[in-house]
Amino acid sequence: MKTMLKAALSLGAVIAVAYATLPSAREWITASAPFLFFLICPLMMVFMMKGMQSCHKERKVDNNQADKTPATQLVGHSPLKD
Repeated sequence: MKTMLKAALSLGAVIAVAYATLPSAREWITASAPFLFFLICPLMMVFMMKGMQSCHKERKVDNNQADKTPATQLVGHSPLKD
C-alpha cells in the first residue's frame, strides 16, 4: 500500500511539473492524467510481482550453493604427503 501511495504521489508530481513547464501540452496532460492514475494500480502490481520473482530466484541460488559440500577441506590441516 505504501509503495502504491508513493507511486501515485510521484505521478502527481510529474504531472504537475509537466503541466507547469509544457503549456502547449496542457490540454493533453489534463485529458490523460485521470487515465494514468487509473493505470497506476495494475502497473504497480506488475512491477511488484516481477520484483518478487527476482528475489525468489536469488534466494534459490543461495540455497543451492549452501547445500553443496566443498571438494577440499576448508578448516584444519591437509594430509601429509610422502
